[in-house]
Amino acid sequence: MPQGLKMMRGLSRWRLPILTDADRGGARLFRRLTNRKGATVERAMNPLVPGDAVLCSHGGNGDKKLAAERCLEHFVVGSKPGTRVAAGCYHIQNVNSLHASYGRFIKPFCGPATKNLNGYIRWLEVRMEEMQPAKFILAS
Repeated sequence: MPQGLKMMRGLSRWRLPILTDADRGGARLFRRLTNRKGATVERAMNPLVPGDAVLCSHGGNGDKKLAAERCLEHFVVGSKPGTRVAAGCYHIQNVNSLHASYGRFIKPFCGPATKNLNGYIRWLEVRMEEMQPAKFILAS
């Protein structure tokens, strides 16, 4: 019996880009992006990052350009041991945890339709805030 095609690890044309943002204060954000281009990422992040922020990222072009244009301190951290922490305290493990949470949440749905992805992302955010849907409707 054929197994079918195995999903490639990492970024590929089959995976839709979702901007994931977290700060040390506990704020989290998931946002569906139209593409992975540096300009798209920069445009999406610009209103989210305060002028006095220290930006920690995997070093994508949009991250680098945003940090350079806004004169932000920027630490690029990797995924291999020894590169996960910069300057002793800067890391992206909170964002990596959000990626894992998204993966656990979306897996039972077997890949939702692209047109519904924003709804699933919002559903995850509501669940992570432990809000009941009625409370969310009243709060918005």
